Amino acid sequence: MSDLFHETTEQLESTLRSGDLEECERVVVERIRKLPRSPFDLSIDVNISNDPADVARNFDRFLDLEARRVKIAAAYAEMNGFYINPGLWFCDFFAYASYGGHDDYDWLSQWQSGEFPRYPIRGMETLQAVYASARHGKKSDSDAEGMSSLLVVIKFQLFMKKAATHMKSLCFPLLITAHDFDFIAEVGPNV
Repeated sequence: MSDLFHETTEQLESTLRSGDLEECERVVVERIRKLPRSPFDLSIDVNISNDPADVARNFDRFLDLEARRVKIAAAYAEMNGFYINPGLWFCDFFAYASYGGHDDYDWLSQWQSGEFPRYPIRGMETLQAVYASARHGKKSDSDAEGMSSLLVVIKFQLFMKKAATHMKSLCFPLLITAHDFDFIAEVGPNV
């Protein structure tokens, strides 16, 4: 990722920790608008079109199933590596017997949950096409692509935050990001 991406994620870390995802989104959109125009600008206009209540029902089914096997202390929703897998954007759910905090995310790779069907993410197909095009990975677009990728992650986090308000089985922290991103939001029960 670009220097601008790293500078932005560092600058937004305290805003992310405070739970102000709307401010994170505003800052990233502002930075994208200051860059030279690129196809990655589509990230500003596209949104996840899935119904948050639908993903909440799926997540509740996952949590209810896993709660029969393990006492859950934390959950994690991870969007796939969308920037390298543009054909299908989806998220996976994970459950943990303990909560490892934000100092070191190695604990997220050691989940206790079993397999559960992936949840497809809809509504951003035009942006997926940009990631599938020859523009992906092009040096001249590195800042635009990095900021677009960060915006996709934030939009996913906002979507899951909204979904959490519909979840009935969420009674512990839910961490949210995309594969290979350390920009991790946390929402709690009854958000």
